[in-house]
Amino acid sequence: MIPYIKFDDKENGEEVPDSNVIINHFKQTRLKDEESFLSAEQRAMSHAVNRMLEEHTIQVCFYYRYGLHMSAFLKALDIEHRFREGMAERWERGQPEHTRNKTKMRGLTRHTDEELWGFSNDDIQAISDYLGKKKYFFGDRPTTADCTIFGHLSQFLWIPIDFPQKEYMKKNCPNVVEFMNRFKKEYWPDWEELCARNIYEEGAETK
Repeated sequence: MIPYIKFDDKENGEEVPDSNVIINHFKQTRLKDEESFLSAEQRAMSHAVNRMLEEHTIQVCFYYRYGLHMSAFLKALDIEHRFREGMAERWERGQPEHTRNKTKMRGLTRHTDEELWGFSNDDIQAISDYLGKKKYFFGDRPTTADCTIFGHLSQFLWIPIDFPQKEYMKKNCPNVVEFMNRFKKEYWPDWEELCARNIYEEGAETK
């Protein structure tokens, strides 16, 4: 399962899969006091926001980009020239149907597409309303919630396809857009450089 991380030793260390499990592992073993300043209410809010984004908001994103606009997504990110020859074509053949089936099993496609865009915009609006004028979600210090928000909403904002949520964010949630740009500048100053890298060629060079 990906993503996964190896702790302590790259060769023989413990493998921990899935981002949520990895984060909890870090909190329990290495970052025990990093969020001790949060109240019980704030911890509950952080949990709720994480689940909303993971299990609802981003699923609508996947449906839009993989289920409905896979070709545009691959072209926008030049996937054909970033991965091994033939991988993009195979991915394009299989992913859309898989995503549409998965979205159907979640019950989401019982709704119209426009209703789904509206539901996900409601999620983003809720984040905007809670964030308000604060620097970070809970005030002046970043937490896991900020990382989760950034990781998910960056896909709407900066993957260069026409997500309806991108337009909504820019029009109705300028504080969220400002937060996203601020967070990127502070923690990902090499964003453009990283996004330009060729994953396959770099992997081949390190073998």
